[in-house]
Amino acid sequence: MDGRQPLESLSPEKLQLFAGSLGGLSADEMRKAKLLYIRNAISEFRALEKTFAGFGKLQGCLSIIPFFWPVIAIQKNAMNVQRDLARERIMNAIDVWKDDLQAAGFDVADNHLGKPEDSRFTG
Repeated sequence: MDGRQPLESLSPEKLQLFAGSLGGLSADEMRKAKLLYIRNAISEFRALEKTFAGFGKLQGCLSIIPFFWPVIAIQKNAMNVQRDLARERIMNAIDVWKDDLQAAGFDVADNHLGKPEDSRFTG
């Protein structure tokens, strides 16, 4: 784990910079840019999930040694927090841009992120 926040592209600061860069575009081009931005964020999320799945296999191998149990528990918690933050950032962006995304053909009812581990994220 490299210490970076998941989906930094959807941090409030980066999202504000992106939205500000859309000023000279037509409404249709803005919708397409937002759609691409969300699709890329979802792709980043899926890559994060695959990375965590691979790391989970390594943790499984290490779990045969009781010495590593506390470390594995801390790592799993950190991974879950990062996954939840990434999911929440995507859902927030989808919620804010809902009208533009729907107009561009994006199904906002399907959160495209799989099953959340916690019921706060119902889409």
